[in-house]
Amino acid sequence: MEELIENISSVIGKLYLSVENKGYDILMKISDISEDLFLQNPLNIIYNDTYRTYINLFIKVIIFSFFISYFLKLLLYLYSENGIENLYYFIVKVIIVLILSSNSYYICQKAVYFNFLFTDTISRALENIANVEINYNYIKEEKYSLQEIIAFDDKTNVEGIIDVIICFFVINMIIFLCIRYVVVILSILISPFSFLMLLSKETKRIFFIWFKCFLCSLLIQVVNKILLFIIIVSKDNKEMFSAILIGILFAMYKINRSFLYAKDK
Repeated sequence: MEELIENISSVIGKLYLSVENKGYDILMKISDISEDLFLQNPLNIIYNDTYRTYINLFIKVIIFSFFISYFLKLLLYLYSENGIENLYYFIVKVIIVLILSSNSYYICQKAVYFNFLFTDTISRALENIANVEINYNYIKEEKYSLQEIIAFDDKTNVEGIIDVIICFFVINMIIFLCIRYVVVILSILISPFSFLMLLSKETKRIFFIWFKCFLCSLLIQVVNKILLFIIIVSKDNKEMFSAILIGILFAMYKINRSFLYAKDK
């Protein structure tokens, strides 16, 4: 039994060393999304004239089909007097949707830019208060503080338990942020079609699902900065720091998971 425990501890130790060497660097690279995203694959294709031509053509086809559908309803209205939206309202709505869809990539690019600017502003303000750079490396540096609240007997591998907690957190955060990275890219690529969903009452809900998903995926980086700040400023309270550290790690895990699976209600 003791040999099995030692083997498990050895595996955990190696896993933690691997996470410690590479995991935090990966978190640092993918934690914040900036405008540089548009210069990398696959989003750099949106600057391709041929690609944009096809997208604009598709938008015009959809708009034209809605015009045809509306005028058919208008003809039926003359005979059946079924309810139909006002012509002027329909034209204004189509013009607005056409503008939004045609400029969706620009809108998304500016949304990413202002979100990164907002994140950077918040981060700098918090760093001035804490007098330390706010990043995930701080968790690695303070992992031994967790031992203060774990009161096991001498036979228990406290360091191994701490390694498991940290490994679980780092690995899950890498998974969440990688999925978030993909979600942001996909949200940007389908943005022209998402704005087109505003043309119909039946499809409008799809737009709001897309908007919520895109917005949540961007704002999570601000939330993570604030949670890391709470960990840093709590260090002075030695009696409560370890409890706060574990609590914030768990809260960050739950919040990132909830943001990742955010759904329209």
